Amino acid sequence: MNIKKMILLLASPLLLAACDRDRIPNICEDTPQYCVNLHEDSWCKFERTALIRARKENGINQSDANAYQLINKLTSYHDCLSPLLDIEYKRRKERKTDKVDAVYYAQEALQDLAVKTKDSDYPYLLLWHWQHEGNYGAKSRFLKLADRPEMQEPELQNALGELLMLRDQPRAERAFHRALSLYKKDQEINTDIIANILTIFINQQNYEQAWIWTRVLSKLDYKENIDTERMDAYAKFNETERQEMQNKANDIVSKLAKGTYQVPLK
Repeated sequence: MNIKKMILLLASPLLLAACDRDRIPNICEDTPQYCVNLHEDSWCKFERTALIRARKENGINQSDANAYQLINKLTSYHDCLSPLLDIEYKRRKERKTDKVDAVYYAQEALQDLAVKTKDSDYPYLLLWHWQHEGNYGAKSRFLKLADRPEMQEPELQNALGELLMLRDQPRAERAFHRALSLYKKDQEINTDIIANILTIFINQQNYEQAWIWTRVLSKLDYKENIDTERMDAYAKFNETERQEMQNKANDIVSKLAKGTYQVPLK
């Protein structure tokens, strides 16, 4: 028998057992502490499942990264259930349902995690404490981490740039370009980063770069419609200039798709 097939046959029962243990009913049966204080019906099923898995992961391996994921899943669960409460009140005579209890639990759990993580220097937690708790100390500590290895992720560099936009646009621009340079091949790009770059160039009245990045944004799946012709109202370019700028825009789009975009040299 082929050795590869033999290994697969031997491994299959173990893989099936592992998958079976990871099923939500089995998690709740074997480790019920990860499933308490949650509603029981099929509403917000995806959010409930994600929260249970995040609880389990954080229970097995408590870390700042897992605490942050737990905060995210709690927030999603809370935000999914909250709009349903009015429906529950209308359908039932009694006001107290398991969904109401679950929403209150999620609020309390988030408050508890906020206290437990307030001294963490994990970048995503620092950002969360600033954005959700208005913690200026967390914002200051986040900014001080700007050049650290743990900050070299697209979303963190974008957040850094957004914090710097009003006080230091050159640094903000570098952060946005750095964010784009961190994407891998075919990775989905947060187009808000490109919109931020475009905003800086418009503020600087750098209409050539604004024209180029407007075309880049229009090529990607941006959430808002882009009126590329509107940029022509700011500055007039002849046909040769337009073609050169379009070539630059196409080159940027190509490099972003290949994961080869680099921070421009100034």
